[in-house]
Amino acid sequence: MIISTNWLKKFVDIDTKIEDLEILIGARLVEVESVDYIGDKYKDVLIVKVISCENVEGSDHLHLTKIDDGGKCQVVERDENGFVQVVCGAPNIAAGQLVAWLPPESIVPETYNDSEPFKLGVRNLRGKVSNGMIASGKELAISDDHEGILVINENVAAGTSFAEHFELDDYLLNIENKSLTHRPDCFGIIGFAREIAAISGKQFMTPDWLFKDTSDLGLND
Repeated sequence: MIISTNWLKKFVDIDTKIEDLEILIGARLVEVESVDYIGDKYKDVLIVKVISCENVEGSDHLHLTKIDDGGKCQVVERDENGFVQVVCGAPNIAAGQLVAWLPPESIVPETYNDSEPFKLGVRNLRGKVSNGMIASGKELAISDDHEGILVINENVAAGTSFAEHFELDDYLLNIENKSLTHRPDCFGIIGFAREIAAISGKQFMTPDWLFKDTSDLGLND
């Protein structure tokens, strides 16, 4: 079972180091097989706005885009308006979108654990300079979708950290399931968080939806 510490923090105040939390859980609740930090995989990814998008002359699929990263990236050249140029081959790219941008020198998350992770740079495509890439869900290692780039349909400021916004700056606890067979109440984030609160002497923060009346579940319809 994989437990997200960011999810745990929604229900219990965790103010200890992850190493101390791992020891506490192992001593008083269940065996923790491993702790994985996934934030490094996404530390350079930025949510940016596509300012303009034009077809690249002589290509049937490449687009020349200008993106606004809020001035966050320090290793790229910018135009007179402070925007960054990126060539993108995705069919669904369009001006006005919010997308995930991988700047030069960043690692493509999909390849992060490979023996030779793919580091992006500044490339010349059809005579156009491209700084990094605009990523698909597959390249971000969050889905299998590689048909087009990931479009973020939320109200987010350009330059926002992708990891922070989507809570991917996270430690994942890999729990040994067999040691929890006698505690079915802990096979879920709410029950596990309640137990963490108990063994750490913290207050469990009950979500509002648990207080709602669920007596009528439509079972008699």
